[in-house]
Amino acid sequence: MPEPLYTASTLGVGEVLSGAWQILRTHFWRLALNLLLLGLLAVFGFALLSIATAQMMSLRLLWAMLESLWTNVLLIGFFRAIALSSAGRPYSALAPFWSLREQEAWLLALPPAVINVLLLQNSGYLALQGHSDPAAALAIAQQPIFWISIVISYFVGTFFQYGYALYAAYGLSTRDAMRSAMRLFGDRLGWLFFPLLVGLILASFLILIVVIVGLFAAGTHAAQSPMVTGILTLLLLICLFPALIWASSCTLLAAANLAHSSRDTRFLP
Repeated sequence: MPEPLYTASTLGVGEVLSGAWQILRTHFWRLALNLLLLGLLAVFGFALLSIATAQMMSLRLLWAMLESLWTNVLLIGFFRAIALSSAGRPYSALAPFWSLREQEAWLLALPPAVINVLLLQNSGYLALQGHSDPAAALAIAQQPIFWISIVISYFVGTFFQYGYALYAAYGLSTRDAMRSAMRLFGDRLGWLFFPLLVGLILASFLILIVVIVGLFAAGTHAAQSPMVTGILTLLLLICLFPALIWASSCTLLAAANLAHSSRDTRFLP
């Protein structure tokens, strides 16, 4: 069980959003470096699993589960990095890799990895891997089971991400983290839908950037220019890092409303 960096309290939505902005504004560069290193490690893992999938398609479901597990463990490490940084604790660029050596982190990340891959398999999405058939994709998207799987996946993902945050930053064991996260389906139901609000804010921001760049391109009659396309892609990538840091910080701070333990006192830092 990791050392607690935060203690719990009741925070409003506005406090969570502004607190995440404060973390982004104050610690952006070191967290961006962490995110870059994690991204490279994730890509390396995905590359290995893609090779394995191509060689042994019969084990595609297993490879997908391992890929999901790998991503979730790295996310736990990133929550820990954000907490260390904002709490002013000793910190290094390798801080996010802490989760890779924690057995509890792997155990915590395993259930959602299995559940979400089974949901994808049940929806028919995994059958599209390695194929480019728009008609098949459209047919799957029109099936009710696909959207039911998406909704269940959202609930599962939200529940476990709060669990990750409680484990990584609030010093709860995996059992206590899951028990506290269960409050999402009880007296803290409103926070179950908080990620939708964060996603809406980020989507609006990214759409605004795309519209502005699109208007610029149209005004210069360069809509088809490779340079304009490259600039737009670069701009979106630049915006991706702060968006991910802010969204993860929102989840980390919102988790303060869920922790149910002897540390239910004041929010820190």
